[in-house]
Amino acid sequence: MKRYNFLFLISFLTLKTLGQEALITENQPSIVYSLPKKELCIELEVEKTVQQPGIYFQYSDRYLATNQVFLEEKTSYQLKSIQLSTISVADPSRMFVIQPIKKNNLNYISVNEMGVICGVNVPSKAIGSETPKTYKPLADNSKISSSLLPLGEEYLMAGSVAKLAEGAAKQIYRIRESRLSLLTGDLEHLPADGTSMQTMLEGLNKSEKELTELFIGKKTTTTEKHKISISIDSIMNNKIAFRLSSFKGLVDVNDLSGNPYFISVQANKIKLKPADPKLKQDISSTINTILPAKTVIELSDGVKTICTLTTEMPQFGILVPLSTATIGTSNFKINIDPQTGRLLSIEK
Repeated sequence: MKRYNFLFLISFLTLKTLGQEALITENQPSIVYSLPKKELCIELEVEKTVQQPGIYFQYSDRYLATNQVFLEEKTSYQLKSIQLSTISVADPSRMFVIQPIKKNNLNYISVNEMGVICGVNVPSKAIGSETPKTYKPLADNSKISSSLLPLGEEYLMAGSVAKLAEGAAKQIYRIRESRLSLLTGDLEHLPADGTSMQTMLEGLNKSEKELTELFIGKKTTTTEKHKISISIDSIMNNKIAFRLSSFKGLVDVNDLSGNPYFISVQANKIKLKPADPKLKQDISSTINTILPAKTVIELSDGVKTICTLTTEMPQFGILVPLSTATIGTSNFKINIDPQTGRLLSIEK
């Protein structure tokens, strides 16, 4: 548990606590804690498709009798999935200070690694960090393996693209004939077992596929993952969260080449009877909690709603001060949710 008996700040800091100004000066012992707020996290999965023409595409009709080929290099993007979630961070507008005094039952406040209060006389509640994800770049398949075209001297010395295309086509037909002979058993020496035969067939299929792609082209599909964080400090109505272009992928929100996706945030109002202003509270023994507001977050493409998230947002809630002087004992525990700032329990 992190116990903050003394916290020394290097510069002057003015904090609001229950409508009063608390001034912390250099080398002045103070206990400082923050209440949480939530940020919106948008996780995107974007499918990237790259079409590359084959180097012999102009000879595909002559040698392979097909015109279903890729004629130009093209990259396209398509949104596959969206996931909404929230993460709690410290709210700089709700930071409070307590001046430690002798026999004060608030001298043992626990906070997490971001300074968000977790309670009194209880262990701090750590927030787990995400494991970094590594993304591999798209492999360059423009180079042809030297073992892909085992051509004879006749083709290699020709110095003609048409001649090389003819040799590649003949190699495709040889592979097809070899596979047919293997399947029909029309060979002098057949594989010893089924596993060996399966390995040979896979090798022939792979070689045929790679050679055929020299004519018809190649289509490669990969998935890109993006994470967008949005700070929510007020009610929103159709604010642009991100833009996705069919040709560029995820682009800046100001780039008009991308289709916009909008975020809307609506929070319920909390009705709470105000406290009697005549009642005086002891600031040194008062701790602030939050009654969070139920909030609905919607993501749309401008026409229809794509996904909805309902959560409790502490930044739209109201402060609820808790005076520990009324508890009447120093052996108590106060549990506060570091995600929402809500009071969870008081144990004596």
